[in-house]
Amino acid sequence: MLDTFRRLALGLGLIAAAAALLLFSDLGSRAKSASSSRMVSVAVLQQASQSILDQGREGMLAGLEERGWVTGKNLRVKTYNAEGDMPTAQTIGREMANGSYDLLLTISTPSLQAVANANRTTQKKHVFALVTDPVAAGVGVNKDNPLDHPAWLAGYGTMQPVRQAFETARAMNPGLKTVGVVWNAGEANSEAQVKLARQVCADLGINLLEATVENSAGVGEAAASLTARGAEALWVGGDVTVMTAIDSVVAAGNKAGIPVFTVIPPNVKHGALFDLGADYHEVGRLAGVLAGDILNGRDPATVPIENVMPEIEAINLQALGHLSGNWKITDDVRQKAQIVIDENGQEIKSIAVAPVRPATPHKKWKIAIVNYNETPPSEETLSGMAEGWQHSALKEGVDYEIKIQSAQGDMSALGGMLDAAMTSGADIIVPLSTPTLQTALHRVRNTPIVFSLVANPIVAGAGTSYTDHLPNVTGVAVLSPYGDMLDLLEKYYPNIKHIGTLFCPAETNSVDLKDSLDALCKKRGFVLDAVAANSSGEFPDAAMSLASRPLDAIVQISDNLSSAGFTAIAKAARQAKKPLFSLNSTTVPMGAAVALGRDYHDAGVTTVHLLERVIAGESTKDIPFTLPPKCKLTVSPTNARAVGMEIPDGLLKQATKVSN
Repeated sequence: MLDTFRRLALGLGLIAAAAALLLFSDLGSRAKSASSSRMVSVAVLQQASQSILDQGREGMLAGLEERGWVTGKNLRVKTYNAEGDMPTAQTIGREMANGSYDLLLTISTPSLQAVANANRTTQKKHVFALVTDPVAAGVGVNKDNPLDHPAWLAGYGTMQPVRQAFETARAMNPGLKTVGVVWNAGEANSEAQVKLARQVCADLGINLLEATVENSAGVGEAAASLTARGAEALWVGGDVTVMTAIDSVVAAGNKAGIPVFTVIPPNVKHGALFDLGADYHEVGRLAGVLAGDILNGRDPATVPIENVMPEIEAINLQALGHLSGNWKITDDVRQKAQIVIDENGQEIKSIAVAPVRPATPHKKWKIAIVNYNETPPSEETLSGMAEGWQHSALKEGVDYEIKIQSAQGDMSALGGMLDAAMTSGADIIVPLSTPTLQTALHRVRNTPIVFSLVANPIVAGAGTSYTDHLPNVTGVAVLSPYGDMLDLLEKYYPNIKHIGTLFCPAETNSVDLKDSLDALCKKRGFVLDAVAANSSGEFPDAAMSLASRPLDAIVQISDNLSSAGFTAIAKAARQAKKPLFSLNSTTVPMGAAVALGRDYHDAGVTTVHLLERVIAGESTKDIPFTLPPKCKLTVSPTNARAVGMEIPDGLLKQATKVSN
């Protein structure tokens, strides 16, 4: 308890010091910020498309606005993203240093290094944030003197609470002896944290197993190697390479029945047991306020480079249920947590976020949602969007208005609906499903498109990658986790090797998913039979034809046709006594025994977050396509018995929901 109060006092002291620093700086800048009318240009570099870096960027813009610098009014912002590639970051750094910018902003240690090295000659004013250890970054910051740094450079360090994280893990499992960590030795920030973790583990009597990687592609394999070596938990530090592949780390932990804990909130939303770290939006906001002060005339040379840590804690009660060993979330941790994921995977307590306001004051944005068909996935997506708007700072009727239309599965109606939306002056088009997006791509050229419920936007023609896409398009992809489904079959049903599915040749997304599943099956030793169905009228006969084949199980892919007609698949499977698995998370009520798929409700919430960013003034071309943070695994022992299969105890424990 005494240590808890000491940490609390230290955290409050750091925040108070930062507040005092900002108050002092404000004395010399407040008058200037109030009267400034000149247009300035700012360049921002973040290292990858990662949620904490996005939070930092959004916080920076909020802090700049607090000091009177508003995007589109007196501030032009150019956002760069290296997508985790250091040579790309270095190229961008040179472009920023040699460009006509009034101020450079960087987010993360690799971005700081890339721009600081390129800026040694041009010496443009530069503010950094979300950097673990500015001294270890090697950009000229003196460890013993916070004011000894390049005169054009300023910012904040954010050394994560590594010791407290390991102490929390030990409190949750007093018998914890071995922890594994994947890290990139090329990241100075990661090296600084691993060095600290070694000392902490030595003090606590914990054996720290290490595996190094050079890129995110190797993270999953490295994490699996640690579990094979006996890791009882996996720790993730502030490593951008590993954070980009956090789902692979969580998957390795889940497969071994061990937890993942991090110092980068809120990875509990990806399945980590707990996070103990910084509020990165707040860190970014503090840096943005500092950047605003510098634009208002403050000299960067007068800014001491110090550590700020506005701490938050997040826990995942659902993850606790999947673990082997003696893991327990203590009452002390529960009481301090600002983010809690409950046993059903729902967030029941959230940190406060800065309000998002429209870039154009007093404008009411017209949002047109065009739905291809009314299916359970589309209904859950719309439900998630409704929840997202409830928690938004934007107000319906004041900041935006929404019109929803459905083509009722009629492809010919989509074009007319989109034309009507454009004629009525829609400011944003929201296509739900792949057919709707494809139609929108042909008819909507300049108006922002924010899609959702699209399996593979690349195959749909929206771009060549999640970051290289059409300039007026962004959105939420719901690519089915078919690899995870094969993992599930190998673990719990090793005798299932010959599987079947229905697909719709008229749906690009359906053909792509069928082909992708088939290719992976061949690599993994499975055999896939696929039967085509072109319409709802053909679907029942196609289902009976599939079920009559000598299959070990049916694994139904997710597309519009099967979403609307899944009961026909369930009926055929029951008559033929074929185990029934589904890659659509909504299909257990319609007869699936095991459903593993994207959380469509979560996809709807995520879609609203993207809409908020567009309304706030961010360009769609700078917003990568994204996947919803959550997948759902639902099992039904009743449906399983109806097709002659059993649900193993391990699968019941792993399930997000058990339904009867």
